[in-house]
Amino acid sequence: MVNTALIKQVLKYATVGMLSLGVDVGVFTIARHLQVELFFANTLARFSGALTAYSGNYLWTFSKPQLFKEWLKTSWKYTLLWVFTTTVSTVLINALIDYQTNETAAKICVELLMPVMNFVIARYWVYR
Repeated sequence: MVNTALIKQVLKYATVGMLSLGVDVGVFTIARHLQVELFFANTLARFSGALTAYSGNYLWTFSKPQLFKEWLKTSWKYTLLWVFTTTVSTVLINALIDYQTNETAAKICVELLMPVMNFVIARYWVYR
């Protein structure tokens, strides 16, 4: 039996994720072009993407009521998820760059790996 509600949720999550990835990679590329150090460029980029993702997923994907208490409950969890994934992302990008991978290509490869982990954690812990 097909769970259409879950399929819709995954498609919404993917849409928000692609928009967030565009923001993330765009900010990273611009920051590196401006010669911002890799750690700070990645942190700024992931923060920009995270704001996009959190807002889109909170308001649309997981359709949470606009209650301040609920926002506070999910925002600190999302912050912890963001810190964890930003650390993992930065370590992996550095590792790929050490193997002579182009910085933007490394960023895209790493960020394409993160959504599955993020979806599971967001669905069952952050927006629960």
